[in-house]
Amino acid sequence: MDDDMSAKEYKQMLNEVQINFRDCNKEAFGKDEDVKIDVSIKNVPELIINIFEFNTETYYKKTLEPFDTSIDVHGMVPAIQKTETEMFKDIPKNKITKHSFTFEELKGKVGLFIIELQGNGKVSRAIIKKGSLNLIHRSTSAGHVAFIIDNEREICKSDKTGIWINEKFYKAD
Repeated sequence: MDDDMSAKEYKQMLNEVQINFRDCNKEAFGKDEDVKIDVSIKNVPELIINIFEFNTETYYKKTLEPFDTSIDVHGMVPAIQKTETEMFKDIPKNKITKHSFTFEELKGKVGLFIIELQGNGKVSRAIIKKGSLNLIHRSTSAGHVAFIIDNEREICKSDKTGIWINEKFYKAD
């Protein structure tokens, strides 16, 4: 068998499209932390970036399940949409390049976001979690005591702070 690449294999390799999130990316970010995503890209002359923002409270109330990362966003309007063409104009089709994207639009926001990258018929997505809440709970002789702690390790005290148990909301006091 010949080790040389056939013309068909070369053409297939040349025309292959890649939009791959790199392993070094984080999935969770603090509320005030910049969201930075590293991507390897090949044969993408124009990259469309869509960012979908999810109302996590509504999602969890409706589904009573953890967020489904395979959620269909077809038909949804992205909260943010950008197109990148300039950075790709001089890159040969056969070259894989690494790019970093920072999404300053997400700074200060809390929730779940899908960042979807589209180009040359390929779509890749990343699920981003901004901010976090943790529940500290203990049983006492008087009942249960619970504290909701944010990602800054502060006790949450807003009007919306509380817990849902069996579809009933118990407001923090």
